[in-house]
Amino acid sequence: DEQEVLMHLADLVIDAYVADSALLRARAAGAGAAALHAATATAVVHEAAGRVEVSARQALAALAEGDTLRVHLAALRRLLKLTPANLVAVRRQIADAAVAEGAYPFA
Repeated sequence: DEQEVLMHLADLVIDAYVADSALLRARAAGAGAAALHAATATAVVHEAAGRVEVSARQALAALAEGDTLRVHLAALRRLLKLTPANLVAVRRQIADAAVAEGAYPFA
């Protein structure tokens, strides 16, 4: 059981790092690329949040049960309240930029 919990915790840390890196890169982007970097950060953070929730739920289920599990899951729901973004539009914006560049738009 402990290896599976550690795997989920490692996944949580990786996704937190990915989201943080995307946000920092978006903040550092120049004025011309700021909108595209912001769109990419939005997509990355929302996707990472979904993976974090799944990993956290699985880790909690391995560590607790019954009322304790329900309390932990309720706390997780409060912690991960995320207003959904229109990721279809965001991904289209990123794809349109790649097509317009004819190459990877972040080079």
